[in-house]
Amino acid sequence: MEATVTPAPTAPALNPVSFQADRYLVCEAADEYLGDSRPDYEALVDAVCTGTPEVALSDPAHAARAVEVFAGSPYSTLAALEVDEAGTVTITPSGTGSADEFDNAAETLVEGVLYEQSNALEIALALYRAVSAECTYEENDENSLYRMLVEHRGGSAEFAEALQYLFLQNNIPAQLAYGTVGDVVHVWVIAQLNGNAYHFDPTFENGVTGGRGLSYFGMSDTARVYTGCTLPCTVGQGRYAETVEAPCPDTYFDDLFTDVTDWENDVRQHFVYLAYGFEDDYLNSIQTDTLVTPGE
Repeated sequence: MEATVTPAPTAPALNPVSFQADRYLVCEAADEYLGDSRPDYEALVDAVCTGTPEVALSDPAHAARAVEVFAGSPYSTLAALEVDEAGTVTITPSGTGSADEFDNAAETLVEGVLYEQSNALEIALALYRAVSAECTYEENDENSLYRMLVEHRGGSAEFAEALQYLFLQNNIPAQLAYGTVGDVVHVWVIAQLNGNAYHFDPTFENGVTGGRGLSYFGMSDTARVYTGCTLPCTVGQGRYAETVEAPCPDTYFDDLFTDVTDWENDVRQHFVYLAYGFEDDYLNSIQTDTLVTPGE
């Protein structure tokens, strides 16, 4: 009599997220700065993305604010802007790419690393690795957020801009931070998880661990200074920039991720497995579902 073989249970399929870029999304500080010029900003984004040669905004003050915030948009590389005294913006195409090309690149990246089953920490981890490990550091006069997402190449500013963009697009509050390392200006991200702010530096991660680690993920102020970056730092840009002394006091991730040089995430079981000091084996694990949705 032949033995009956019971097949091993099949793990439930992971469902990639369905992602669509929000072209109007900006960080909280930029949104507050826009204020009642928000409709003008959205009209400007639409005009540039559709190749419209000019757009008449409600008044010169609103136009100026919209153009200033638009300078941080990934679509700013598509055209040069000029505002006249009446608030009309003349749009001169740069001949570089298209809004659809950028949106498609963002969609491909996000849907390739995030799943419907991903929790808050897993979303942040996956996006952090997508930038720090899959992009190449390259200082170039043509660098932009657009190029970083489409070609996966850029410098310190573009690594940070890409991470901020992806965090914002996936409901993680984030803003750019500017400080110095020695006498060189450096850019990173301050973002919120579980209602607390932390420093994230995908550029340093790329240089030190090839983007495979978490040594610069979720740093406290103490850890940020330890890496050689000065505090206070500047957050925001232009007229909505401000100096912050110690924006990230929480040390939660310092205790978990200091010296992590490789990791693997099990989205089904909600565990992340950690390696240290370039060891081949994972020496520790933590449950990723101990954090609630960002901002709650």
